[in-house]
Amino acid sequence: MAAAKDADPFVVAAIDFGTTYSGYAFSFWHDYLLDPLKIQTNLAWYCSSGQSLVSTKTPTSVLLNPDKTFNAFGFEAEDKYFELAEEDEHTDYYFFRRFKMLLFKRMTINREVTIEEALGKSMKAIDIFSISIKYLKDHLLSMLETRGMTVYEKDILWVLTVPAIWEEPAKQFMREAATMAGIKSEKLKIVLEPEAASILCNTLPLVRNDKDEKQLLGSFKPGTIYLILDMGGGTVDVTVHEVTKTGTLREVIRASGGAWGGTSVDASYENLLNSIFGKDLMGDFMREERIDYLDMQRNFELKKRELKLDSNKIKILLPAALLEFIQKRAGTEASEFIKSARSDNSIVIRKNHMIVQNHVIMGLFHESLNKITEHIKGILANPRVERIDKILIVGGFSECVPVTAALKKAFHEIKIVIPPEPGLAVLRGAVIFGHNPRVITSRVVHYTYGVAIKQVFDPKIHPEEKKETIKKVDYCKDVFDKFFSSGEEVGNDEKIARTYNILDRYKSMEITLYASSDPNPILVTDECCTRIGSVTILKPTKKWKRKASLKVELGLGGSEFSVTVTETTTKTQQEAKFDFLSN
Repeated sequence: MAAAKDADPFVVAAIDFGTTYSGYAFSFWHDYLLDPLKIQTNLAWYCSSGQSLVSTKTPTSVLLNPDKTFNAFGFEAEDKYFELAEEDEHTDYYFFRRFKMLLFKRMTINREVTIEEALGKSMKAIDIFSISIKYLKDHLLSMLETRGMTVYEKDILWVLTVPAIWEEPAKQFMREAATMAGIKSEKLKIVLEPEAASILCNTLPLVRNDKDEKQLLGSFKPGTIYLILDMGGGTVDVTVHEVTKTGTLREVIRASGGAWGGTSVDASYENLLNSIFGKDLMGDFMREERIDYLDMQRNFELKKRELKLDSNKIKILLPAALLEFIQKRAGTEASEFIKSARSDNSIVIRKNHMIVQNHVIMGLFHESLNKITEHIKGILANPRVERIDKILIVGGFSECVPVTAALKKAFHEIKIVIPPEPGLAVLRGAVIFGHNPRVITSRVVHYTYGVAIKQVFDPKIHPEEKKETIKKVDYCKDVFDKFFSSGEEVGNDEKIARTYNILDRYKSMEITLYASSDPNPILVTDECCTRIGSVTILKPTKKWKRKASLKVELGLGGSEFSVTVTETTTKTQQEAKFDFLSN
């Protein structure tokens, strides 16, 4: 076996930080060379009783002590918190769950943003994200040690998954949270979740398709175009890849999606309860009996994964506290109360169970599935998509039977492929990406990106109020100088260069990056533009050289922005990095 090069990590460890569940996986370099699919995951997560639960992921839940120090994560955090609540000892603790969606569709975000825990107490979000990542990191290292595997952190390359539809500030937020958790930035890669799933599916030797026939998925021919539908707890990401002549993958259209994941079904369930018992009653129950409300959500999450299409009725356990609350507020038993709310007997209550007819439960999926199917239809109609040969379905939400059944029905004319353990596809693909990040050769730009510059004033184009005179020359400030256009395909190593004159030799130069929904903005102050970050290029000790200029190169071929700045007269290159969290 060939010896590992310095650039090859001894171990690649991936963390899939999900809205509902999180987990990790890893593989050794030598194993990857022999079999890229030899990827190991943790199969045992502990609850507060010390018992081991057979699960490859654990809930994204964090419990902190009253002094804000770490107490527990995952199943253990939830169980401990409920046990504390039973003894009424939970009020000073901090319990956070399902907080990842804080970063969804955030074009601007800063390091001071806060999130509320179960009882309304606030903490800085980046601290909670960091604590969660640290737990998963330390759990992996401890597990390796327990197995007798001596691995030094310097030999590990970490990969962190993020939704493809997240903006640059959210990616940097996750990177900084990981750095706070003890992962060095140079030892961390960010991978987009549907890309990771695509990489895995294009590596698998065989899977079973919708007819339960064996098909060689890893033998996609060059030119094959397929849609990846990554359905998680919070978001649904959709991307289209084409297999190139060399077997690598290129993105055909920009990744898209929305907040249509599994938690949207949970929201529909809450709406159903509101329609039955009244929004005011359920709102009061949530505030006054928060722990029982959380337990009810947890029970439904488990029931959702057990649904079968051929079941006539579904039994859902209701907390005793809710039944008592209804009796107290409505003055009647819940079973009687529901008769007046649902005269069709589609929902009845017997003892502490709510028995729901199948069509009512399936109806909870309608809104989410309608949005997903309509979105896919829009992609299929995109002129840049010549055809779709296959649809790959992955993610935890895809493990719900009603979801895959509805998608197979809606797109019956396209071969639908679901890999084994679709909920782990992103995690396993992230490990493979860590070993071979260049497997994705190009990506499609989400927005039109440019920087703010001063340009010689042109009264035919520029507004008078933007005029600024410097050394007897009239300039227009806040001009949008475009680097990348929305929908443009950018290769991994592709960079766009611009050269800017230094107008003030005694000042450092700030380069401010803007994103625009319009393909051709004039000014960065136009309504279509949003400031997303900046980088400061420090001046020399005294001043810039006379007639100095800066060559600025921007890259967007990877999953994150890159920037290189060179002073052209001295050829001095400065290490530069956009700060997307300073807004």
